[in-house]
Amino acid sequence: MKQCKLCGRYFVLTDKRKRDFCDRPYKGKRTCKQVGAKRIESDTFLLQYLTGYNKVYSRRYRAAGKYAGDHSGKDLSEEQFKAWSSAASQARRDYVDGKISGVEMLARARVD
Repeated sequence: MKQCKLCGRYFVLTDKRKRDFCDRPYKGKRTCKQVGAKRIESDTFLLQYLTGYNKVYSRRYRAAGKYAGDHSGKDLSEEQFKAWSSAASQARRDYVDGKISGVEMLARARVD
């Protein structure tokens, strides 16, 4: 299972190739796979969002193998990551739909 980086929905990987976008239709005849790569490369806010998401995911992944007393100030628990991820994903969907600005999306997706 993997999350589409354009629509945010999950899809099943059918082979071992790295895929970031699903094959579902995205606002018309084109698919997420067709639209996504060009859109993310040209949108600096989405690139910054992906960079931030990867940083936060790394904090959760790093904390997964530690005991509670060994966590640093930046490590995130599974519950903290899920809460942040759902809020950040909603902000990203709102940005892609044009409901909020890129600056507001990055502010909502920020972790302290």
